[in-house]
Amino acid sequence: MKTETLIGILGMVLVGIFLALAARNYAHGNTSPIDAGRIGMQAAAGNAVTLGFRNFNYYPEIIPLQYNVPARITVDTAAVQGCYRSIVIPDFGIRKYITEADNVISFTPDKRGTFRFSCAMGMGAGKIVVS
Repeated sequence: MKTETLIGILGMVLVGIFLALAARNYAHGNTSPIDAGRIGMQAAAGNAVTLGFRNFNYYPEIIPLQYNVPARITVDTAAVQGCYRSIVIPDFGIRKYITEADNVISFTPDKRGTFRFSCAMGMGAGKIVVS
């Protein structure tokens, strides 16, 4: 086989993988039920969660928060890399790039419901459930 053919095939495989991951994240962001096994740990003092990375996505994928209680999401910078560090929570007006020096997202959830969060590219996604 020619080098150009191999490069073309490799390119198509990579595009296919990208599209499959994007479709999974899009579908997950809209249809995933709450799964107790994936719900993050909440500190007794309020809404405190550490956000990491597992299976090519944020972990936990579902973050439970209490309505009108200040929330603190600490991002594990050793685990969360690349575009996943640019976190967007549109319903709460949050768009933040995480660094080692500034890895905390603080806000007060002032609406009840389920809200999507993602990286700026939309490849990694999860949900915030406010009750």
